[in-house]
Amino acid sequence: MSPSSQSRIDYAVKIAHRYDAHLTGIYIAPTYWGASPSESYVIGSKAITELTKFYHAEERETSKIAIELFNTATSNGKISAECRIIKDSEVDLQLKSILLYTDLIIAGNPGTNGLPKNWSAEVILLDTGVPFLLVPNGWQCQSGDIGTRILLGWNGSRESRRGITDSLPFLVEAQSVSVVEVDREKHPHHEDPIGADLLLYMSRHGVKADLNALSSQGRPVATVLLEFAAQHDINFIVLGAYSHSRSSEMIFGGVTRTLLKTMSVPLLIVH
Repeated sequence: MSPSSQSRIDYAVKIAHRYDAHLTGIYIAPTYWGASPSESYVIGSKAITELTKFYHAEERETSKIAIELFNTATSNGKISAECRIIKDSEVDLQLKSILLYTDLIIAGNPGTNGLPKNWSAEVILLDTGVPFLLVPNGWQCQSGDIGTRILLGWNGSRESRRGITDSLPFLVEAQSVSVVEVDREKHPHHEDPIGADLLLYMSRHGVKADLNALSSQGRPVATVLLEFAAQHDINFIVLGAYSHSRSSEMIFGGVTRTLLKTMSVPLLIVH
């Protein structure tokens, strides 16, 4: 298990402890077949049997280590938890059935050991609709850094509205919530030109927020959001995954994709 995986477990444990939630850890047991091309030339039933036993033993050992690390982290956190093992060859059959019955998915950066092969945040969001919290590699979680200073991306869309409801537990407990809208003149606001109705709606749910209308001045929206996050020491970003594409399989627009590649703090994306 990598250091980044360990830090994500610690982050998840702290979230579960804060909200008295049940935590399910998922370990994808690696398939060793094909890892060493030379072993594909093994000849004879005895040699093949021995190699098969060796691979199975390796899978059991790595799974055992993963479970022990998870149990150690969760026992220290004194939370309700369980660890499930899924064979790499059975991910497509089992993973979705587990994720459908969760309130929040926590994983690592796309393209790293944080997500199983052929599974991305986009695929999982499309299939399950469950909010997805991505924790960047190298993120060092402190008890006071779990969503205490939140940036909520807003553009008046269905997805950004969903971002509010799906992140409410975090928003309510945050020390500060900065609603950031870039180039608001490009977005229709249904009789709410200065965001008064938005802030009133959030306050009725116990969220104290301030609205920041920013101009991109021709720069990418993601750049503006990241600069704001750095300037205000943001440690949690909430974003509604949205794209202008007509394809139902393309739910991440340019802003979302850029943030996924460059995020330096945990990013909660919803759809």
